[in-house]
Amino acid sequence: MKFWPLIIVVLLGLFLRAYQPLERFIYAHDSDLASWMIKDMLVDGHLRLIGQQTSESGIFIGPLFYYLLTPFYLLNNFDPAFSLLYSWIIGILSIFSLYYVVIKIHGKKPALISALIYAVSFAIVYTEREVVPTTPVMLWTIWAYYAINRQKIYLIAVLLALVWHINLALVLLAPIFLISVFRKLNFTNIIKSIIIFLLISTPLIFFEFRHNFQQSKALIGSLTSAESKSSPNYLHTLTYASKNLNKIFYYENHWPQFILLIILILAAGLLTVTKKVSNYFFILVVFWQLLFIMFFSLHTINLSEYYLNGMNIIWIIIAGLLLSHLPSLILLPLILVFMYSNIELLLIQQVNKVGYIQKKLLVSFIKSDAQENNYPCVSVSYMTNPGYELGYRYFFYLSGLHVNQPKSGSPVYTIVFPHSRANKIDESFGALGLIKPDYSKYTEKEVKLTCAGQNSNLTDPMFGFTK
Repeated sequence: MKFWPLIIVVLLGLFLRAYQPLERFIYAHDSDLASWMIKDMLVDGHLRLIGQQTSESGIFIGPLFYYLLTPFYLLNNFDPAFSLLYSWIIGILSIFSLYYVVIKIHGKKPALISALIYAVSFAIVYTEREVVPTTPVMLWTIWAYYAINRQKIYLIAVLLALVWHINLALVLLAPIFLISVFRKLNFTNIIKSIIIFLLISTPLIFFEFRHNFQQSKALIGSLTSAESKSSPNYLHTLTYASKNLNKIFYYENHWPQFILLIILILAAGLLTVTKKVSNYFFILVVFWQLLFIMFFSLHTINLSEYYLNGMNIIWIIIAGLLLSHLPSLILLPLILVFMYSNIELLLIQQVNKVGYIQKKLLVSFIKSDAQENNYPCVSVSYMTNPGYELGYRYFFYLSGLHVNQPKSGSPVYTIVFPHSRANKIDESFGALGLIKPDYSKYTEKEVKLTCAGQNSNLTDPMFGFTK
């Protein structure tokens, strides 16, 4: 079969992304918030123009992610477990796309090697196992690389319109887009591209008109705030970029911090000088990476590694090109070591038992215990660090629990994480502990009174959620 190597790579990538799916489903605040958004659309009937708020005040992620998730919730009676299928589809599409793009631009051998690196890399697999709006970042950058190299004006319009729905940091590549198609720009192409962009951006346009261009103003303010940073910290940003790069090839590396970055930059230069790639390949590589490094060095935002995920595809393509020119005697051992180390890392990784399975079992237990004790409602407190009390509300909703704040006087169930924070726990669900109410404190009449009001689980504000 002509495509059997690619099929093997894709199946391997799917296996790694689907291995122990529910056991490794990190169902935390982002997942809970996504579920709440989908409930808001499908149950409450709200047509959403925006998704959750980003780390920048006044700026929201686009709603596309939530609309794409809705079929998976409908297929599974609103349970979020099937949302994992979304990430698997993104992963498979990314592997196929990378193979297609690289084979069209650089040839079959680097295409297969690049696809294999992408399919097996623990860092990439770990990223694509998450069900979050930024999951398609690398799929987007694969097609950005294609659009730039093939000067696809209309594809560029589509990609720029999707930035709002995925990760605003991707807009940093806009200058490269414009430079790549500058010679092909004419009145017809410009008008058609604008129409495509506006059609895909309809939710954003409607939202901005309805809310006095709130996001546009916030985005301009955010971008201009970069000028106020007194001393650009290029070393800090380079360190984050280098960490991301190193993790692609071996997550728990111990080699010098910048050595791989230097090697791949030099490799890109060597490939260009020796005419193995196009004359502008090295310029594209440097410009692509510098846009991210310079912006986040100047910007006052608290940098996280996922902001720099738009850089990763370039490293993988350079590595694929470099390795494709090595003799088989060297290439095969390197590939085997890479595969073994990354696959082993995933298989032996400790599963943090505070995710989907444990939270669902814990909530189910509270539901059944409340029913046994004739509690029409309960309250829940948390004995944990800030942030770890999140990720339960959608499960409370699914179970039909009326959940109040502890101050309401309703029977209090206390969720403990880790177990060591409490002197004793009554029930254990993986790493989560549960302390039952002091049943002797509550009478049937008093509990009914505390349950007479609204269900706080449905009415209290949720961090990042807006109507």
